[in-house]
Amino acid sequence: MPAVNLAQDTTIPPEELIDRLPRDVLDRLPPDVIEQIRDGVIDQIPEEVVDRLPAGIADRIPEGLLASASADPLLTTILIVVGVLAIVGFLYGIVKSAFKAALFAAVVGGGAWYWYFNIR
Repeated sequence: MPAVNLAQDTTIPPEELIDRLPRDVLDRLPPDVIEQIRDGVIDQIPEEVVDRLPAGIADRIPEGLLASASADPLLTTILIVVGVLAIVGFLYGIVKSAFKAALFAAVVGGGAWYWYFNIR
């Protein structure tokens, strides 16, 4: 079999690419992941599987077989929207708390002013 730079060649289908991986990489991958790629159920190695591999082995897996959040534009969009909503909610909570503190200080200040000038 001719040597192929697996990290650069993304034109090969995942089913064939998994067979061209070095034996030590295949030995470290879970058998069910290899079978799912060969059967066409999944087309990338899940990120949690790659995270469990040693660094030297993970570096030898081609980019076309690695799954990530940036590979799915819908997931990336959803994560961005959720992040923006979380920041907006956080800022709203801070402004609301500051308004309540200012309102409480105004009530206490108004009561102190009334007591100082009218009751004494």
